[in-house]
Amino acid sequence: MTTLLTPAEQDECLKTTIQLALDNFSLASLVASLLREYAAAGLPSPQAKVLLRGQGRGVEIPGKNCGFFTTPIIQMAVLDCRRSLEFFGLSCEPKSNRLKEIASRRPDDLGIEHFGLPRVEREQFLQTVGRTASAPIEALLVDVHRWSNKQLAHFTVAQPSVTLDAIRDVSAAMIEAFLRLLFDALGRPRPRIQPSVN
Repeated sequence: MTTLLTPAEQDECLKTTIQLALDNFSLASLVASLLREYAAAGLPSPQAKVLLRGQGRGVEIPGKNCGFFTTPIIQMAVLDCRRSLEFFGLSCEPKSNRLKEIASRRPDDLGIEHFGLPRVEREQFLQTVGRTASAPIEALLVDVHRWSNKQLAHFTVAQPSVTLDAIRDVSAAMIEAFLRLLFDALGRPRPRIQPSVN
């Protein structure tokens, strides 16, 4: 039996765990779009400089290219996609290259049902996010999920790849899924996502 989160626990989870994923999806979408524009124009990747400043000591981190900044963002978006699918109750079936509903959870997994909502069925999820992508979203989600398994979960000699377009579209799809299937379904105000993709 699923233990429901208290209202305070829901608030905390929405403001931390879910908000961090939404913000990173937004940033990954922006980064992937920019890198895609550079590639389409035949330009080398832009340079990056990260400036951390606050009330204490700040630091400026220059880079000869933007990979030191963009690669971790994209990799985290891939992982966030995989764990977000599972949050909604979905995974990928490698043989059919389709989304599938998960049969069970580990005891310490957090899922949508902990918010008092049912797990999302495959068709419902695809209908919710299908219009966010420039290509069939299910194939993109499967590709990103496979890449998370083969390139991020462990070292491997396999070389699956994921495109910048896939990162952009899957990030937008996951934002839409959280907004509609979690926040709207709970009757909660939609969060302010930073940076804004609009």
